[in-house]
Amino acid sequence: MVEVIETPNAPRHTGPVPQAVESGGWIFVSALFGTNPQTGGRPAEAGEEADQIFANLTAILAAAGAGLSDVVRVGIFMRDLQRDRPAFNESWARHFGDHRPARSAVEVKDFGRPGESVRYMVEAQARRG
Repeated sequence: MVEVIETPNAPRHTGPVPQAVESGGWIFVSALFGTNPQTGGRPAEAGEEADQIFANLTAILAAAGAGLSDVVRVGIFMRDLQRDRPAFNESWARHFGDHRPARSAVEVKDFGRPGESVRYMVEAQARRG
């Protein structure tokens, strides 16, 4: 059985995509961006955009009864890997601390909605323990 996870504390998708789903204790977070859920805006600086992603991820995980320490894998898509990875890595270290989930990062030139110039998109998997 799959349970849909939604919270007003993270941005919603415009299409038929849930923020996350949970099945058997596993939480799968859908494509996540650094959009502020209250304003719909995105920070101008790369590090602030990454911090907003982690705030959104934390909110979704909390709605599922989990936290960042439950994350086991993160897939990161970046528009410009060499330019934006250092800011993302700093944010990653601040938010995850000593916890080190598996991760991958790839450069992708086109993602998000038309006209948006997002730097990052993240997908995450967590295990509620």
